[in-house]
Amino acid sequence: MKMKVIIVDDEDLSLKRLNRILTESGEVEVSRAFHDPEEACEYAAENSFDAAFLDITMPRISGMQLIGELRKHHPSLPIVLVTGYEEYAVQAFDKEVIDYVIKPVTAERLNRSIKRLQEKLHKSVTTPEPAVPGPKLNVRLFGEFTVFGGAGADSPIKLRTPKTEELLAFLLYTKSTTRDALADTLWKDLSPQKAWTNINSTLYYVRRAIGDNSDVPIILKDRNGIRIDREAIDCDLYEFEALFRQMRQASAHQPDLFERMDTLYTGELLKGRHYEWAFAWSRQLELDFIMTMETAAHYHAKEGEPLRALYYFERILQIDSIREDIHREIILLYLSLGRRTEAQRQYLVLEELLKEELGSSPAADIKQLLQQS
Repeated sequence: MKMKVIIVDDEDLSLKRLNRILTESGEVEVSRAFHDPEEACEYAAENSFDAAFLDITMPRISGMQLIGELRKHHPSLPIVLVTGYEEYAVQAFDKEVIDYVIKPVTAERLNRSIKRLQEKLHKSVTTPEPAVPGPKLNVRLFGEFTVFGGAGADSPIKLRTPKTEELLAFLLYTKSTTRDALADTLWKDLSPQKAWTNINSTLYYVRRAIGDNSDVPIILKDRNGIRIDREAIDCDLYEFEALFRQMRQASAHQPDLFERMDTLYTGELLKGRHYEWAFAWSRQLELDFIMTMETAAHYHAKEGEPLRALYYFERILQIDSIREDIHREIILLYLSLGRRTEAQRQYLVLEELLKEELGSSPAADIKQLLQQS
């Protein structure tokens, strides 16, 4: 069986030459060839292959960094580095690469790399691949902002200052940002030089607090900015966003997803933290959650499960208590169940809320529901 590999090189001619020689060897199937290392990372997250041939000097993510990114998904992935520079050899073998090939490549030289890969893969058949490590951080952004240090940690990480906490929250929220955006958001009253100094020192304290000193860091920095390695973090916001997208794209409703969304949303985003940059997004997430709960309630009502529908309608009122339309739905459900007393009580609750909050009364048609039943 042919060995499946990927190739990553931002130089088109080098990429095509390497692809051709590997394919003509008869021993290798090139699964994909990439100019962009970030696209290779995305592919690696969803696909399996046996080895990777990587260039070293590439924009945004170097070959050395790319090794760490790929091995997050395939921990013992064999790597061959193909480069025009000899000076990276010592650094490369620190990364336990299989081979280091100097450009321009030849078929004879690559055949030696292929043989080394085949020997490595043959040995690994009888040696189980180590389990992929779990997330390094467990983060809760809904409700009280808390950060735990990986699986099994029973007490939250303490951050040094409120600004250290806000910087980490901002990075978790944006996932990727620039130094200028950080300066404009968190240190807008300072000069650029002082703001960048504050960014560096605060980022240092964040990384120290979360133990981010490994070869595969959680917070990644380069010339273009700073980003969070999402694969290293178990975060309620990230799961919420993924579920919301999944439900919007699905052709049919899935009750288990409604339940999971309900579990995840434990309160407004970063509750109690008065971060100006988070207000609009917090409100949008709240609206997304209310919309989901309303969809869930109507789904269960249609499926003949009024008690589940009642639960989801009441969940909405916990957030927005003066939604007349939701009170109306609850009254209708109580009446359909023959629970007139609860329906009347719900009306009185609405009447009191509107009087206190808006100085108004319920719509006439809601009162008529009780009179007609």
